[in-house]
Amino acid sequence: MWIVATAALFTASISSAAGQPENGAPAVSFNEYRVNQPRFTLPFYLFNGHILIDGAVNGRVGKFMFDTGTEFPFFLNNHFLSLARDQLVFQGHAGSGQEMLIYRQNAPVASIEIAGQIRFENTPGLLHADWSFLEQAYTPHFLGSIGHGFNRNYLFVIDYEAQTITFHALDQDEGVLASVIDPARVVTAFAFTPVGVDGKMPEVELQIGDETITAFFDTGSHGTLELTEPMKKVLDERGYLKLAASAHTYGTYEPHTRGTLKGLRHGAQALHDARNLDFKTGSSNRLGLGYHFLKNYISVWDYRRRTLTLLRP
Repeated sequence: MWIVATAALFTASISSAAGQPENGAPAVSFNEYRVNQPRFTLPFYLFNGHILIDGAVNGRVGKFMFDTGTEFPFFLNNHFLSLARDQLVFQGHAGSGQEMLIYRQNAPVASIEIAGQIRFENTPGLLHADWSFLEQAYTPHFLGSIGHGFNRNYLFVIDYEAQTITFHALDQDEGVLASVIDPARVVTAFAFTPVGVDGKMPEVELQIGDETITAFFDTGSHGTLELTEPMKKVLDERGYLKLAASAHTYGTYEPHTRGTLKGLRHGAQALHDARNLDFKTGSSNRLGLGYHFLKNYISVWDYRRRTLTLLRP
């Protein structure tokens, strides 16, 4: 089984014994990363399509990236933070080619603060790696990422226009949680399959014309598209797919192919076009829906009920 630890455009694949939830099993279970507040809102900065949140680790101030594609509650940056490399847990490579060595510090991390509102003390077993190459593009004060290990305790609502994430503790009355969603604003509600480590990745089936494609949602991604040659040909011939070569990628001179998918549907419900997808030809048909898709909606993520609801802003 492979863990995929994602931070922004970079992916480290690392070996682990952890598996996916079995059919019928709960998608999540509560863990120690709950707080006493039943509801709280974290403001964020939107930088290059990624969610950055003010924070501090052991008193050192910087910014976290909120990344639903990271399974860890916190995945810290040991280039910026003073963390002991007591145990080499695993190693791999970032999607951009850099070698990644992931360590664990034996001693607990004394304090973690998020947006001046949330504080954890003496947190044990956190993983860390050298994210200096990410600092170059985002901030030299990059603390690391906040991931699924934290947010799985909550129903959370991402509003890219207001630049807020509002968290509602899942151990509340069902009526309280149901009131979060205004039925008049619902575009569609996905009943997703939780895939990946601890079910971190919501996966659904979408339609394009007469074709079906597997899609997954990830705030740590701008958007990706992998198609087999036959599917690429079909979608191109029917006018659903547009590809364009580009010599640069988000501030760097790095050639890649951008894809746009038109005509996406969830059942009978038409969805916004998926644009600026990082395209490649491969052995499967998979659509990664990140910032460029999610920014068109307010999204409500509920891992316990395995639903992701899109609302009109």
